[in-house]
Amino acid sequence: MSDGRAAPEEFLERIRAEKAIEQKYERGKLKIFLGYVAGTGKTYAMLEMAHVLKKEGIDVVAGYIEPHDRPDTVKMMEGIEQLPFKMVEYKGHKFREFDLDAALLRKPKVILVDELAHTNVPGCRHEKRYQDIEELLDHGINVYTTVNIQHLESLNDVVENITGVEVKERIPDSVFDGADQVKMVDIEPEELILRMKEGKIYRKTQSARALNNFFKKNKLTALREMALRRMADRVNMIAEQENKACGDMNISPEEHVMVCISPSPVNGKVIRKAARLANSLHANFTALYIENVVLQNMTSKNKRQRDANIKLARKLGAKVVTVFSNNIARQIAEYAKISHVTKIVMGRTNHGSSFRQNSRALSNSVMQHAPGLDVLVVSDEDGRRRRRLSLNSRVIGYFKNARIRDFFLTALICVLSIAIGLGLRNMGFSEANIIMVYLFGIMVTSIFTRGYLCSTLQSVVGVLTFNYFFVMPVHSMAADNSEYYLTFAMLLSVGLISSWSLSKVQRQNEANAKRVYRTEILLNNSRQLRRSFSRQEVGEELASQIQKLLMLTVLFYTKVDGICQDPYIFFRKDLDSDIYEELKEKYTDIREQSVVSWVFENGHRAGCTTHTLPDAEAIYLPVMDGEKVLAVVGMVLEERREIGSFKYDIISAILNEAAFVLERIERIETAKRDESKEVNS
Repeated sequence: MSDGRAAPEEFLERIRAEKAIEQKYERGKLKIFLGYVAGTGKTYAMLEMAHVLKKEGIDVVAGYIEPHDRPDTVKMMEGIEQLPFKMVEYKGHKFREFDLDAALLRKPKVILVDELAHTNVPGCRHEKRYQDIEELLDHGINVYTTVNIQHLESLNDVVENITGVEVKERIPDSVFDGADQVKMVDIEPEELILRMKEGKIYRKTQSARALNNFFKKNKLTALREMALRRMADRVNMIAEQENKACGDMNISPEEHVMVCISPSPVNGKVIRKAARLANSLHANFTALYIENVVLQNMTSKNKRQRDANIKLARKLGAKVVTVFSNNIARQIAEYAKISHVTKIVMGRTNHGSSFRQNSRALSNSVMQHAPGLDVLVVSDEDGRRRRRLSLNSRVIGYFKNARIRDFFLTALICVLSIAIGLGLRNMGFSEANIIMVYLFGIMVTSIFTRGYLCSTLQSVVGVLTFNYFFVMPVHSMAADNSEYYLTFAMLLSVGLISSWSLSKVQRQNEANAKRVYRTEILLNNSRQLRRSFSRQEVGEELASQIQKLLMLTVLFYTKVDGICQDPYIFFRKDLDSDIYEELKEKYTDIREQSVVSWVFENGHRAGCTTHTLPDAEAIYLPVMDGEKVLAVVGMVLEERREIGSFKYDIISAILNEAAFVLERIERIETAKRDESKEVNS
């Protein structure tokens, strides 16, 4: 009879299994060869290092090398094993791309993958090559790669100012800073220009064009200085991290940089400036977005711009925080004090247009609420033009947001005000009573219409019609008594103030209702999940809460004993049940299953609207407990629109809660299996 202790063979087998898991998830090392412009010799230096590794007996393979028809580079490639290119067809043309699957199958010790910032052709697994490299690293493969300084996201606007060229292919700074090694391949600008003239970098026709644009000496000198400074910042960051790890107390207090996010097109410049500041100070980096009643009702174009700015902040390594407040300055200051922020970066034009406040007044208000903070205001040389465009877009936005029903209701109330006023005049009532009728009409318009436009129109039209119908001489826009002009001004002012106040209250009520609704979803989700004792029940609850936020079809995948199970599918409520089978086949075909498998294996989101396997019908999110993927949730985006950042954050919180429940279910199942084994033994 067993005494409950594991046999030695079983114990050794368990150790081997644990070691195998550790080896499986041991991350590879990344080495970047950095240059300040094309032609500095990055690829050549990388190949030179590959030959050294090969002589030492290390398994090294060239995954993708771009020789650019440079004889020295082509010659250096000799003797290095090269993986075949992946040919991808796009719009009737075939393109050479790095074959990620072939590299994972070959699994060398070191692989060379040129051009880190390259954008893959649609049809590849990932949108960007640095994402291919991330997957190689996750599978324990060491990677050597190359990049130029102008491809770093945080330096994009600086590079554009220097060169006059906007660099389209960019990588997050976190990829660069997270590299295990960075080697700068340096060359004097004069020597680089000489090489260009000799045709060693580009063909002579391209060389002549480059020498007149990008390869001017002053531009090359500025780019080289930028690369050297960025390298120095990285060295300082590593030294500071080592000091902290060693418990060195003689280090400066920790800095914390915060940037304010808005829907402004120029906010990207502000975010990049803040990211560079945080990087140079080796500081924590936070991006704060304050949503208020005005921003909740902005146009879809502004919402897309806001989401793009939030995505940029995340890409640059910022922790994005969203809060609600109508007092922008106070909220910025309060969050900064609570989070121990030392420096705030704000834009000159973006906050004026987005928060309905002058940027100088806003920054002064922030400093009044938190006098110890450093507030940096980033100016925009095109601010006046952008403010004019912003004003025009807001006016257009108001007209777009005003519904036809609102205009009809406004016209009806205006006609009723005139009719009632004429009736009261015939009955002998004074003009003061008629004015009260008009004010009542303005208030009713403010309550039952959306935005300020209709109530403002009602105020203006009210003054004009009152003058036309009730002021002598009637049926004209003149007034025989100058005192009436004061009456007109007061009527217009009271009408505008009343409409503004009531509209503000209405918007606040809408915001409060939305906030309560979001809170209710999270509370209900937590309460219902605690009552779930099977994976299907968890899937049903997740689908229910997600469909309250977004009317989407939800797929829920789980694994049992390492085997992916058939998904639970929860269709949108408005779909006809006759097409369920057709949609089920579509949403679970081989292409969709491959995306799910990738998410289970890698623990990152993928699918529609992401940079990984974007051709899928749904976006797939992992439900994770630490590093372990417990389930995958898919949401079918039929219109292929990205989920808004705030709703996405709520869904992430719901999935985190589900992870605890799934882990509990898995522990219960494991305990039952162990108990069954003991009983049988």
